[in-house]
Amino acid sequence: MAKAQSVSPAFLGECDVVIIGAGIIGAMIARELSKLKGKFALIEKEAFPGFGVSKASLSQIHLPDFCPIGSLKGKLSANAPQRFKKLARELDLHYREVGEIWLALKQEHIENLWEAKKRGESNGARGYEIIGPEKIRQLEPYVTKKAIAGLYAKEPGVLYTPEWTFALTENAVQNGVSLYLGAAVTGIDKEDDHYYKVTTTRGQIRARYVINAAGLYSDEIAALLGDADIHLELRKGTMLIFDKSVSSLVRHMLFGTFSEKHSQDIAPTAHGNLILGVHYVKPRNKKDTSVSRENIEETFKLGKELVPALREKDMITSFSGILCTNNKASDGDFYIAPSEHAPRAIHVLAGAPGLTAAPGIADMVIRLLVEQGLKAEEKKVFHTRKESFPRFESAPLSKKEKMIASNPKYGHIVCRCEQVTEAEVINAIKRGVDTMDGVKHLTRAGMGRCQGSFCGSSVLKYLANTLGIPATKVTKKGAGSHHIVGYTKQGGESGAGEC
Repeated sequence: MAKAQSVSPAFLGECDVVIIGAGIIGAMIARELSKLKGKFALIEKEAFPGFGVSKASLSQIHLPDFCPIGSLKGKLSANAPQRFKKLARELDLHYREVGEIWLALKQEHIENLWEAKKRGESNGARGYEIIGPEKIRQLEPYVTKKAIAGLYAKEPGVLYTPEWTFALTENAVQNGVSLYLGAAVTGIDKEDDHYYKVTTTRGQIRARYVINAAGLYSDEIAALLGDADIHLELRKGTMLIFDKSVSSLVRHMLFGTFSEKHSQDIAPTAHGNLILGVHYVKPRNKKDTSVSRENIEETFKLGKELVPALREKDMITSFSGILCTNNKASDGDFYIAPSEHAPRAIHVLAGAPGLTAAPGIADMVIRLLVEQGLKAEEKKVFHTRKESFPRFESAPLSKKEKMIASNPKYGHIVCRCEQVTEAEVINAIKRGVDTMDGVKHLTRAGMGRCQGSFCGSSVLKYLANTLGIPATKVTKKGAGSHHIVGYTKQGGESGAGEC
């Protein structure tokens, strides 16, 4: 019998810093690192940035009133709304300032408002106001009549996390960061005193510094680095999306009661829907994003307590996201620190509010890298802007006419629910999107009332034709998620790209 020959993994390159995980935090770190001279790489096991925890969130930018006094996450969340508004200008992204109101539905809840105010102000936030029932009704006409007091702050806002994660990643690549998608890490070995060899399913990268920003899988990356004592505790939360026809029911982020089993939260989204959450259960594993009827009913019940006019028939979809805490920090705090066993490796273990704290986390990680020996010399030229995605739906009529005149494909509506055009879908594909979910998250085609029932087949066709691949090769979210597995008639696979 012939002896099998081993095949050496492809060598992807050498860099100063490799970031493992292209969620919102990894993407933010990569973008900030790209301001410095050096070679940097961002690797992600999924087919698209932000396909993990980042896309399955409420996408809210909070004040640090959720964070314990003196906590690291409270410190890193300070001034978050201002940070995101600045980034929105630099990256030409949407940040929607909606404000937040903590509600007291019972007399004993009023103390919770003062405690939240104290936490926020101790962590550096300002602009809070305790308001009564009359002001609450003025701000939120449809809120429950049981609301007797509220804690109001104007600056918090909402954004669309998938779009932000893509934009940060794209801007980092624009400034020289190497991006490797579909690259799950399978091993990390210390080559010598200066380099690590990071083995992925796409090949190997040599790096002087390793940033573990792998989210739900950060404990597994930590173990590869020798820190086997790091463990994560997981909770799964159910969230509901409501049709835009009822968007007038809620104007601000509304918060009610909180416990280990729920976070009572209903708010507008960046694109005009309402989002409601969160009912928590224990997931079976890290990939358990299933949603049960019971989860939906319990979550809907939380929303009805705050806004009685909510109707179940106006729900258009539900989803779940997994939240984690770590065993290295107390009281649900972040753990961001150098490895205890691997020099020049940094662990980033961040649960909620990780999105809010992402800019602060990026700053801290770069400080830690400098302390570990990285030379932080800024580039003379840094490109702060990328080309934004023109949105046909939100454009005024005069701009729509110009868009169609410049490209007739803007005149062809693919997704009727969200008014997404053929030009937008093709633009997204040409900028790196190669999955159905990627198109959905960047263009919103399939995000509306019908959830892709009408536009799904068209999006699949555009992916196949633009990428020049058979329709059977188009996936929902990467390997193993094919939409079409075969043909019922001969000749269906007549050529790449035909659909």
